[in-house]
Parts: sequence; structure tokens; C-alpha cells
Amino acid sequence: MIPQSAISKTIRKLETELGCELFDRQGKRISLNENGRIFLKKVDKALQLLDSGIAELRPKELHMIRVYVQGGIRFVPDLVSAFERSYPGSKVVSYQGEPVLILGEEYDFTLIQLPVDETIYNYRLLMEDEIVLAVPSDSKYAREQEISLSALRSENFISFCQGNQLRSLSDHLCLEQGFYPNIIFEAKEASVFRSMIEANTGLALVPFTSWNTAKNERVTLVPLRTHPKRCLALAWKKPLTLSPDKQLFLNFAVNYFSQFA
Repeated sequence: MIPQSAISKTIRKLETELGCELFDRQGKRISLNENGRIFLKKVDKALQLLDSGIAELRPKELHMIRVYVQGGIRFVPDLVSAFERSYPGSKVVSYQGEPVLILGEEYDFTLIQLPVDETIYNYRLLMEDEIVLAVPSDSKYAREQEISLSALRSENFISFCQGNQLRSLSDHLCLEQGFYPNIIFEAKEASVFRSMIEANTGLALVPFTSWNTAKNERVTLVPLRTHPKRCLALAWKKPLTLSPDKQLFLNFAVNYFSQFA
């Protein structure tokens, strides 16, 4: 889209500046001579170097990973922080609550407690975490080496709200022992949950490793005789094929949780 006369004028100006001709001219036809071919190689290298510099200055495209958290929320901050430090071009957005669109798109992964509907999800197991009894450190139960859950049928319990996966598991474990727990307080936040146990309001069933992400001397964890476990997994919907950045996050998460094995 440039007039021929303008091109000819620019070429002449360049040749005058360099002090040599770059083209052989035969009538209206021109072609690179030896000087032109040598100079072209240098110009190509210079332009490639310039393009590389421009690319480095441009904001990097972030690889967004969206995670819906249904279980294991206490592990999420450290997992996300470790991944983003290892891969600065990535951003992990996590959400807890009712499933919604995250930044306008459906979540990529669900951090979830097994079992899951395998007709809907693929998943990778991350960890098994033993369920134990959390009691105030001055409680009569704090001195026990292990305890039978059935012996606690008359005790008051603190638990998470209905719909929480850990609440569902706790209720199920009690029902297996022939009773439904007397829930006197339902908590939404883990900090409130802990405070109620510290205040000797009631007992609670908690995951051992998850609880110990924040040490607390005022609460003692007592193993149950049946040593039940909860299994955390990272799930994604079928028939989704994971992109390289999402596969990278999945592999990183599996490796991250291996420290708790």
C-alpha cells in the first residue's frame, strides 16, 4: 500500500547513508546484490532481537485455574501460594459456597471429599486424612489413647452446617455406631468451630492433618478405635480434556499433597 516512487526514494536514501548500493537495477526490475544480501542478514537479526525485547516488555498472559472448594479449604491458601510461586504466569482463583461461574466461566476443578459421581467426574486422589475426636485439653477424654465413638452417644457435639461434606461424614460415622449426634452448635467458619471446642461447649469429629495446619494446645485430638478416614480428591467434569496448564496444576496438587502421606 506504499507508492513505488516512495519506495524508490527510501531505497536511495538508505544506500546514500550506507555509502553503497544494495540492489542491481535492470530497467524497472531490481534485485539484491551481494551488499544487499549481507545487510539483509544483519537487519533480520536486529529485528528479531527488537521483537524479542518488545515481547518481554508486554504483560504476560495469565493461565487462569478455577477451583471450586467443597472440602479441604485449610489446604487451599498454601497450595495456591506454592503453585503461583512456582509458575508466575499462572493464577488460581478458588471459591467456596454454592457453585457459580468464576470470572464468567465454570470452574475447572473441584476440591472434593470422596465419593464422587464417577459418571460425571474424573478425579485424582490427593490424600487420606484420619478422622479423630477433638476435645478440650482438660476434658476427661483427653487422657484416652483411643476411644469408641459409640461411647459418646450422650455427649454434645459441635459440627459444621448441613451441606458441608465434613458434616455429612461425621453424621454418617455416628449413624454407623447406632446414634445420631446431638449437635448443639453448627459453625460455618473453622475458627468459630475451634473456639467452641476450646470453650468446652462440645466435642467434634475433625480430620487430623487438616486440624494440625494450625496448632492449638487447648484442644487434644484423640484417635477413634475404627480409625475412619476422609479422602480428598481433585475432580474435573467428563468429558473435559485437560489443557497443559490445567494438567500442570493437577500434577502439582498431587505432588503437594504427597507430603501428608
